[in-house]
Amino acid sequence: MRLGVYEKALPSDLSWSERLALARRLGFDYLELSIDESEARLARLDPGSPERRAIRGAVAETGVPVWSLCLSAHRRFAPGSASAATRARAHALFVGAIDLAVELGVRVIQVAGYYVYYEDETPASKARYREGVARGADLAADAGVMLGIENMDTVGIGSLEEGLELLAQIGSPWLQLYPDLGNLVERGCDPLRELDLARGRMVAVHAKDARPGEPRRVPFGEGGVPFEAALRALASAGYAGPMLVEMWNDDAPDSVQRLGAARAWLADRLVAAGFVVREVLPA
Repeated sequence: MRLGVYEKALPSDLSWSERLALARRLGFDYLELSIDESEARLARLDPGSPERRAIRGAVAETGVPVWSLCLSAHRRFAPGSASAATRARAHALFVGAIDLAVELGVRVIQVAGYYVYYEDETPASKARYREGVARGADLAADAGVMLGIENMDTVGIGSLEEGLELLAQIGSPWLQLYPDLGNLVERGCDPLRELDLARGRMVAVHAKDARPGEPRRVPFGEGGVPFEAALRALASAGYAGPMLVEMWNDDAPDSVQRLGAARAWLADRLVAAGFVVREVLPA
């Protein structure tokens, strides 16, 4: 089992080399890059972006790869939007993210399961979302990059069962599931049932704790995710992919210590569930 760390769990005031070196010191195998709604992170999709060059250089310098990419910018530019211009921008995000993935060696692009976020969800928005994601899957197939649909908090695809329905409708081997354990609990799903349904269709897993109405920033072990049982369910399903520790730094003075403790907490439970957790050697 390789453990990754979400970019936003690390201090934002570090250089990319410092950030990746810190991830290694904390025992993480890889980093998940964020392409969110902000203009600063959207700019990373520009092939001439200086930050893009800095990330590539930091990966080469530290040996810590960027294995996954969180494409949450689709919340702002939704594939299911009623606006043709917004849908065109959503498709452009797929194009840019897949191009960036090829450049950085990203294995999996996490695709948000929001049909729409800033509009009312309707049957038409679901149909448009399906069409937009299918076009994205065609691009991913051509580039040899995997897309993983994440089950979301609050709205959109709320369960792995719903995600599987989308996969069946699109029918691309380059489109699979990226389960978020915390979001399952936040939406009132049974994680054990959902993980059993998703056998053989999971390409990565987001690990975070949560409660109904609290999808983020719940300390590990203090929410409703049944981690011991869920990790045993993953092991019995033969899951062998990576797992990402999803946290947020929030400029807290003890955020690095909390992140290191969360990594150790999760690793202990993975070992108890039967996984072998890869130990990262210092540079």
